[in-house]
Amino acid sequence: MTETTPKLQSLKPAELFSVLNLDYPGLEAVNEAAARGDRTAALTALLAYYRHKFPLPDPAPALDERVRADAENIVNHTFQSHGYAPVHYPDPIDWEWDPHGDIEWVATIYRFAWARPLAAAYAATRDERYAKAFVELASDWISKHPLEQHERTHRTLPHWKGFAWLDIQTGIRASSLCMAFPLLVHADSFTPEFLATLLASFYDHQVKSELIPMKIYHNKALMELNGYVEIAALLPEFKDAPHWLRVAQERLWDKLQGQVSPDGVQREWSFGYHCHVLSDAHNVLDVLTAAGLDVNPEIHQLLHRMYDFLFGIATPELSTPMFGDTRRETPDEVPTRQARMLYGALQRGARAYNEPRYRALAEGDLAALAAMKPALSYAWTQAGLYTMRNAWDPDQIYFALHDSPPPASSHDQDDNGTFELYAYGRWLMTDSGYYTYGHDVVARRWHRQTAVHQTLTLDGKDSHSDGRHLLWASEPGYDIVSAENPSYPGLTHRRTVWFVDRRFFVLLDEAIGDATGTIDLHYQFAPGNMRYDPVQHTARTLFPDANVLVWLGPDAPVELEQEVGWTGWSYNKRTTRPACRFRYHGSGAPAAFVTLLVPYRGLKPPEVASAKLAEGFQVGTDQAAITVSALGETWQVGYDLARGAGWCKKA
Repeated sequence: MTETTPKLQSLKPAELFSVLNLDYPGLEAVNEAAARGDRTAALTALLAYYRHKFPLPDPAPALDERVRADAENIVNHTFQSHGYAPVHYPDPIDWEWDPHGDIEWVATIYRFAWARPLAAAYAATRDERYAKAFVELASDWISKHPLEQHERTHRTLPHWKGFAWLDIQTGIRASSLCMAFPLLVHADSFTPEFLATLLASFYDHQVKSELIPMKIYHNKALMELNGYVEIAALLPEFKDAPHWLRVAQERLWDKLQGQVSPDGVQREWSFGYHCHVLSDAHNVLDVLTAAGLDVNPEIHQLLHRMYDFLFGIATPELSTPMFGDTRRETPDEVPTRQARMLYGALQRGARAYNEPRYRALAEGDLAALAAMKPALSYAWTQAGLYTMRNAWDPDQIYFALHDSPPPASSHDQDDNGTFELYAYGRWLMTDSGYYTYGHDVVARRWHRQTAVHQTLTLDGKDSHSDGRHLLWASEPGYDIVSAENPSYPGLTHRRTVWFVDRRFFVLLDEAIGDATGTIDLHYQFAPGNMRYDPVQHTARTLFPDANVLVWLGPDAPVELEQEVGWTGWSYNKRTTRPACRFRYHGSGAPAAFVTLLVPYRGLKPPEVASAKLAEGFQVGTDQAAITVSALGETWQVGYDLARGAGWCKKA
């Protein structure tokens, strides 16, 4: 049977009192006026109630100059986001206008991101212009987007049916309104009639989210639920507020566990969305707990694992790897530690789960963290994510590997086997990033190619993603991880990494199968100068302080070629960077390659003498052994997958 979409209808402001609990404590004057049919007096009393309920902060908070500038622009109906030039919206406002050809621009406008700087500016200055702009803009949007038209197709985004009332727009817009309302309600421009209009719109948001929620497991489902709960918590005067909380109580566990791996990683394998889902779920949990509603205890356990993941995956500058649609702003762009990506999440996790190691990492108290002796390296085997590090200090060597199962959405990229490398205070080998969602389809497709990631390709084509964990061990003197991915018909890529003496890395890449074609190993570097040696099959960076040597050696059956490289570290920001490939001389699988990644200080490259697979090695079997001579010493590394064993020892 085909499920029918419920017919929705916006609440008329004149009907507001029918959905309010006028017996709610504090609404006595409202109830009396409504009972005698004096709607104006009732709304005036309701406005007075909310002004008393939500006192303005005293003293007025400081106002960031960037927020002030945004608010000034918005007063003039000029909007800006995602690094684009500001755009003036003339009257009458066309909310569907897409001046930059980017879905994210339109979505940001529909999510009322502009309400936040207006509210902050009003709270800091009490300048009526900011509130007046909010009232004008909100009134205009509400009048042009009745709930009856929730399925209306967006004019410039015809593939998005019901764009204005999509789950994510509805949820984030609700959160924006919940932030703005308690501050702007004090303004003279915030009239009793506008109060009725806005409260009716709050109610419409709840109706939409309850009756037509997002039904797939996705970050949007938690964003929607968070907005739904924020309204219920902010406005308990609605008759349905207790019901809304019970609905959230029923949905939270399902919406959370359906999109998070058992080891605590959000299944889109894109860490900004992991952080969003974690924050939204924790917000919902806090509201339900404050309301005295019981929640599934497994929610706490899963949230704790999600915070554990952030602790273990954290990069040296308190961010995350850029796998998938993940951005990573530079320390220059975000100079204070408190503003960096993981600071707030780790502090919240520390408070919620009594985890002093989270707090020490967030605050950069590395001496305290070292005294707690947390593990250095981590594996999330069900998520196919791994980190290796040699210390918890600013000069640490940090390596993150991605080889995940199929993702829950397209926010992941087909790049299984890829990695990032940081050492001695700088990024040396970084991901290509994602750059954009909407304004440049060609560029987005370029950044998502398998061939522009640190992995193996066949004929330069995009791979299939279905990572499988094989082996993990973290010992006092080394780490080892082995994982594989059925990248192409007839070719499975197995990548094994040894972190030898926690000083350098040995990679064994195996192309398992019988596929024919051109096999390449791709490597990309942080922006800067490079030196390539096509005879020795090496590539190395040329930074003044810290560098990396990529070594395959003179006997490797490959040809070294430079490639075009880009890296996009934030939305709408990218730059060129060096990249190369090692092209196999053979004609397809089976094949095997040994690569050494050696990070080092200064400009003089380290000595690497040899890396030889043991005689009799066969691609794709359960056993491998390599003898490596580097840094003046010799090691033997290997694995026996049948026994679940790996090793790394000095020869």
